Amino acid sequence: MPHLRPHRIALLIALVQAVAAPVQASADTRAPADSAHVQALQDALGDAAQQGEQGDTLGALITFERLLADPGLADIPDAERVNAYVVAGWVALQARQHAPARSYLELARHETPDEPRALYLLGVLDAEDGRHLEGARLITRSLQLSDQFLPDISMSMAGSLGQQLQGHDSDYRDFLQALFDQGWKPEAIEPTDFWKRLAVLQIDSGQDDRVAATLERIDSPMAILALRADKRFDRFIDRDSPRFDPLQSAQRELDALRVGNLLAPEEIRNLVEMSYALLALGRHEEVVAMTGKVAGAAADPSLPRSFEHSGDIAWLLNNRAIAQRRLGDAHAGLATLETAAAFHEEGAANVSQQLNLASWQASLLRPREALETLEKTGSNLSPYGEAVQQWVRFFAYRQLGDMAQAATAQRWLEDHKDIAEDYVVETLLEDNALDQAAAQLVARLHSTEHRSEALMSMQQLLTVPSLPGDAERDRRWRQVVARADVQAALDAVGRSEHHPLFNTGSSR
Repeated sequence: MPHLRPHRIALLIALVQAVAAPVQASADTRAPADSAHVQALQDALGDAAQQGEQGDTLGALITFERLLADPGLADIPDAERVNAYVVAGWVALQARQHAPARSYLELARHETPDEPRALYLLGVLDAEDGRHLEGARLITRSLQLSDQFLPDISMSMAGSLGQQLQGHDSDYRDFLQALFDQGWKPEAIEPTDFWKRLAVLQIDSGQDDRVAATLERIDSPMAILALRADKRFDRFIDRDSPRFDPLQSAQRELDALRVGNLLAPEEIRNLVEMSYALLALGRHEEVVAMTGKVAGAAADPSLPRSFEHSGDIAWLLNNRAIAQRRLGDAHAGLATLETAAAFHEEGAANVSQQLNLASWQASLLRPREALETLEKTGSNLSPYGEAVQQWVRFFAYRQLGDMAQAATAQRWLEDHKDIAEDYVVETLLEDNALDQAAAQLVARLHSTEHRSEALMSMQQLLTVPSLPGDAERDRRWRQVVARADVQAALDAVGRSEHHPLFNTGSSR
């Protein structure tokens, strides 16, 4: 998963009066302190914090190591001492020094067990060290105590945590519930897919009393469609109400985004969301028109590839490429996606766009280019990103006739079925193993965890012709969905409906 973003030090350094939970004082039996030495120590700790904020994290860490070993530390106010441990832990984490980071943060937690900053940063540390369950629990506890770190939780981070917490539904539910209760709305966008997942987890755990409040914050077309498709929600929604009509939801969403764009035209993220809304409604010409100037500027080789909103530029171009492909010009879309893949996101290479580009190249029967693009993605991928990477490897090597390499990728997907089950089905379709593909789809429908995604894949939405490499597999998919055993499994848990909308895909 991508590194969880530690909070800026300026927001960590708090005056004693701002510490969230007051430390319970006990009778002071210590000898009178040397007030001059205590004041000098406090000043030095503040200077070390500023040194870290200015970027000299290694120098600040060395200074903290000396200051926090000073016997006079016991004489400064308890809250200031806890604050010093937290800031030292943050500096160590920024310097990639995990051992001292953990030591300082545990000292802070020992003195104040529910110190939200220490809990959050320990959660970051655990996640970066591969202890995802422990990290998620600490981050959740921090969020339950304080909203101080809410701006640090991006949609990609929340999604990655969901992938890492496969099989730990109660922990993921608690994490999402903490976000919900704190009013999480990253970049002013309602994260409806996460609230839909939270509602499913609430139903599956018997928390029916919480579902209505969660549904109140769900009003995006695909999320509404998912609620209608899943019979678990039948007792919570009125399917005849305009409130739960996907097409009307899509129009409401677009109208709200247009108003938001008028009020804050500088918010590029709003344009990204508007392009998604237009794609869902099939208004592809408008997407091409609204992204024309961005595409022209992005084509300038002198434009930096990494800047504050470069990730949003990449997603705007990604959606322009989808619109071009749906309008019948897949090669123009591919060129646009090549430009998008060059832009960085959050200061690092944009792996999502590179994977999208590789997938398109393979679907256009350009397997060598797809494999070359995959070489740029590196190894620091989310679990889902790695699944996409292995699928493209399978698909490309099959086209090249390298069955040994294709088999290696297919084995990886089968061994990681918990995160790659969609792509396992794709490999079975590619092999024309329709009985096995049907069995996998039926199993997904029976699964409480994967049912929603399986149901969404079976909805009857607008499509455009398949790309050359996908055509036969798409035809086989439709055969599988039409089978009596699959339809019976579908009818038991949900339904498939016609709606004049596009999903994120184009040919299914």
